[in-house]
Amino acid sequence: MNEQELMKPYVIGLDLGGTNSVFGIVDSRGEIKATTAIKTQGYDTAEEYVKAAVEALNVIIYQVGGIDKIKAMGIGAPNGNFYTGTIEFAPNLVWGHNGIVPLADMFSKVLGVPVGLTNDANAAAIGEMTYGVARSLKNFVMITLGTGVGSGIVIDGHVVYGSDGFAGELGHVTMVRENGRSCGCGRTRLLGGLLLGHGRGTHSSRDVEPV
Repeated sequence: MNEQELMKPYVIGLDLGGTNSVFGIVDSRGEIKATTAIKTQGYDTAEEYVKAAVEALNVIIYQVGGIDKIKAMGIGAPNGNFYTGTIEFAPNLVWGHNGIVPLADMFSKVLGVPVGLTNDANAAAIGEMTYGVARSLKNFVMITLGTGVGSGIVIDGHVVYGSDGFAGELGHVTMVRENGRSCGCGRTRLLGGLLLGHGRGTHSSRDVEPV
């Protein structure tokens, strides 16, 4: 462990889902030191959401010794763009579905630490590759199921982001023949609509287009 890690041994992680936002403070070994959570919905603006999130975060930041112990923050979010640190037109977020939200910058300005952001499924893939079941793998696909369907694709040990930061969104692959359930984005016949958290059990394998 280098001198900076000794002085600032922790990072904040935020798993921002369509229903819940879960925060964790972890060390370099991936050991969780403190956690908290808030509801993701119920806020009209991103500013209101960030204010509530920081209020919850301050409690666990204090538990680990204060903000001086925090090196950085990482966010996994739906429709998160790794290149820009923004959430872009996220259909399942009341405060994020109509435009581009510079969420990484908003948290960084309030907390005073560097903040990175990526798609939540990409973040899950990185976590599994670093600390979890994919540690020995260089090529794999991570699928997440929650309010929506997410996917993170890893090739040769690197997450595939594509030219615009949104490559590999399997939740928007066409899956049903006709009259499919609506996805959060407004389109039908998509995997995301087929497996939405509030719609599970309403479809069968007969809805899936044969390959």
